[in-house]
Amino acid sequence: MRYVGANPVFADVDPLTGNVTGETVRAALTPGTRAVIAVDQGGVPLDLDDVRAVTDPLGIIVVEDAACGAGSTYKGRPVGAGAEIAAWSFHPRKLLTTGEGGMLTTTHESWASRAKHLREHAMSVSAADRHRSVLPPAEEYTEVGFNFRMTDLQAAVGLVQLGRLPEVVARRREIAARYQEAIAEIGGLRAVADPDYGTGNFQSFWVEVGDEYPTDREGLLEALARADISARRGIMASHRQPPYRHLTPERGLPVTERLTDRTLILPVFHALTGADQERVIAELRHPGGSGS
Repeated sequence: MRYVGANPVFADVDPLTGNVTGETVRAALTPGTRAVIAVDQGGVPLDLDDVRAVTDPLGIIVVEDAACGAGSTYKGRPVGAGAEIAAWSFHPRKLLTTGEGGMLTTTHESWASRAKHLREHAMSVSAADRHRSVLPPAEEYTEVGFNFRMTDLQAAVGLVQLGRLPEVVARRREIAARYQEAIAEIGGLRAVADPDYGTGNFQSFWVEVGDEYPTDREGLLEALARADISARRGIMASHRQPPYRHLTPERGLPVTERLTDRTLILPVFHALTGADQERVIAELRHPGGSGS
């Protein structure tokens, strides 16, 4: 956002999903708002219709940040399907990866054409057309563009990954279901869950540590680390980072800050064995062998 000269305005989130809502977006709107970037946080689908009910009447575009959302669903459709424009990530930590990079999808043909134009140095003739021509026409660079093309090798990897996506999501949901079952019996812990309107891919499985738990989030992370279990702090709040601290709204972002301070992410990966998952759960039940 800052790269294009826009000024970010932060909105708070729903405590159950970690996503913005129509209500939190409305509270953050200013007379200068041109677009809203709404994230499928950790793979939990956001309620896009709820947000667009606020923004559409005002002519504000919603950009769905579906970076973590491949394989998640919203009202029976893949996330991103109802967005005017959506951004995707193929970073190695994502369920669908090409090693790095990403993609835009849009319902606007003119936006798609402009994105394709800009990704290839803003050439007047596409690389594909040049390669198809025996004598390619002379190209012209009509504006300052970018070199954002995906390689053929990355595309081949991505297509294989796409074919395996349902299998990958099913396995992660299986692991998540076992965590949820166990955590429901542990006082003071709350596990991320599907919202009523969709299903998540559990790209990240986060847990909120409450006051009733025997230790705080940092204490639980330390206990897991001592047991050789790799976990990490929950999703970071951008407004707490040095470049954006001065943009923290006066009212604060209390839900965002609570989730930032109290959540951690548990191990979820395709080859996680039942025995290893039970070892994680045992540590959650009795952090540091406290017997709590």
